[in-house]
Amino acid sequence: MKKLVMLVLCLGLIVSFIPAQQQETEIFANQVFDNLKDEYKLAGYFLTHLQKKYYKKLSDNDKWRYLQTFWKANDLDPTTEANEFLDQIRIRIKYCNQHFTHFNDGWTTDRGRIYIRNGEPYEVISQLTGVNAKYPQKDYEIWKYRISSYRTYIFFDQQQHGDHRLIYSENDPDEGSWSDWKSYLGTDFDVGLLY
Repeated sequence: MKKLVMLVLCLGLIVSFIPAQQQETEIFANQVFDNLKDEYKLAGYFLTHLQKKYYKKLSDNDKWRYLQTFWKANDLDPTTEANEFLDQIRIRIKYCNQHFTHFNDGWTTDRGRIYIRNGEPYEVISQLTGVNAKYPQKDYEIWKYRISSYRTYIFFDQQQHGDHRLIYSENDPDEGSWSDWKSYLGTDFDVGLLY
C-alpha cells in the first residue's frame, strides 16, 4: 500500500512538472534575456512613454509577464509557433554585439539601439570631421533609412575608440539631436549628405 501511495505521488509530481516545463519554454520563447533589467532596456527601444510609465508600477513578476505579452503582441505571424519579431531582434542583437561592442555590449550602444529598432540602414556614409570642427579628425557616420521610413542619423566618435554617440536625428520622434551637432562636424560639413 505504501509503495502504491509513493508511486501515485511520484506520478503526480511528474505530471504537474510537465506543464511547468512547457510554460517555461513558452516564456523563454517570448523573451531575449534572463535579466529583467536587460529585457526591459531592450523592450524600451519599442515601448511608448505610456507603456513605460505603466511598466514601472508593476511588481517584478508582473513586469516579466508584461514584457512577454508585449513581445508576443508584436509577433509578425501569430499563426506560427516562432515569434518572428523576436527572432529578428535576436539576429540584430547578435549583429550589434559583433560590430558595435567596445566598452559596452553593442546592443546597448546608440548605434545598436537604432539598428535594433530600424534594421540595416539603406545607406551608411563614413567621414572624418572637417575644418574648424570642435574636435578635428574624428570619425562620424551618417545612417540613412529610405525604404519604409525617411530617417537620418549622425553618430560621432569623440574618443576615437569606436563608441559612436548619436548627435543628430531627423524624423524620429523617439530620438533627439544635440543643439550644437554641426560644430562637431566642422564648418565645411556638407548638409546635402543628409538627404
